[in-house]
Amino acid sequence: MRVTLKHIADDTGLSIATVSRALSREIRNHSTSEEQIYVSARKLGYPLLTNLGENQQLSIALVMKLFEGEFYASLMNGFYKASASTPSEIIFSYDAKQLDDTVNYIINLSKKYSGICLFLPSMTNNDYRKIKEGVGQYPIISLLPSKNPKIDTVCFDSYRGGYMLAKHFEEQGYKKFGFISGPSNRADALFRKNGFLNHINESDDLELAWSFEGDFSSALGKAAFADYKNTGLKDIAIFGGNDYSCFGFMKAAIESGYKIPHDFIIAGYDNLSFCETFTPELTSIATDFHALANKSIRIIENMVAENSDSFGNISMIPVEIRIRNSTNSTN
Repeated sequence: MRVTLKHIADDTGLSIATVSRALSREIRNHSTSEEQIYVSARKLGYPLLTNLGENQQLSIALVMKLFEGEFYASLMNGFYKASASTPSEIIFSYDAKQLDDTVNYIINLSKKYSGICLFLPSMTNNDYRKIKEGVGQYPIISLLPSKNPKIDTVCFDSYRGGYMLAKHFEEQGYKKFGFISGPSNRADALFRKNGFLNHINESDDLELAWSFEGDFSSALGKAAFADYKNTGLKDIAIFGGNDYSCFGFMKAAIESGYKIPHDFIIAGYDNLSFCETFTPELTSIATDFHALANKSIRIIENMVAENSDSFGNISMIPVEIRIRNSTNSTN
C-alpha cells in the first residue's frame, strides 16, 4: 500500500495541509508538530526529502551507558576524532539514570537527531525490534554484534580476534589452552569464544584444558586465577576474553608467585593502553575505534542521503594482534 499524506494526517491528528507544508520543506523548522510529522512519516514508510539544505548538517547521537574504564573513553575518543573529517555533528548522549527505559528513550531521541549509533551491551533482540518499530524508517545502527540483528550493525570482527589468538598460541608451541569467557548475554563475547575454540577444534593436537565463566571484569579475572590455580595446570596458553580479565588474572598470579610467561602465557582483547604499562606487557587484539566511528558515521550519512532503511546489514571492522611479553615464552 502506498503511504499518502492522509495516512500521516490520520496518524498524527494534524491536517493534510499541515503535513504537506512540513514534508515539502527542504530545511526543517523542528517545531513540535513538524517533528511529530517526520516521526510518523518514517514509521509509515513515506519517502522523505533528502536535500538537507546548504547550511544544515546532520546531528548523529552516540547513545551509550557510561561505565568506568578506558574502553568507553576510547570509544568516545574515536567518534570525537572521526567527527573532524565529516560535516555531521556528533552528540554524546547518555541518561543519568542509566537508561532505565532504554527503548522509549531512544525512540524519543529519534525525534531530535538525524541518526543514532547505539552502544548498549544490555540490549536484547526484542529491544531492538521495539526500537525499529518505534522509529520506523530511520537511520539507526548498533555498534555491537547480535545473533539476529534487527538493525544495521557496525562492529569489530570478534570471531577473527579469538581465532587469531588461538593461532598465535599454537605458533608459540602450546597444545593446552585456557579461556575466560565474557558475559553470557553478549554476542561479541560469544563470537570471540567461537573463534578461539574453532581454531582449537581444527587440530587433534590442541586441547581446551581449562575454562572459566567471567564477565569482562578484573574482579572475575582474579576469581578465574583462583579457579585455575586449583587445577595445578602449567604450560598453558590462556585467552582472557578481554584486557580487564587478564589484568585481574595476572595480578593475582604474580601475587601468588607465578611468573609470566614462564608458568603460562596469556593474551587479551581491546589493546587498552595499560597493556603496555602492565608487567609483563600484555599481548592483545587491537581494535580501531577511529575506523569504527568513521564507518558508522558514513553509513548514517548514506542512509539519510539515499532515504534508505536499517535492515540488519553487518559491517565488520578488521582487528589486529599486538604481540608483547605476556606470550613471549622461552619454553
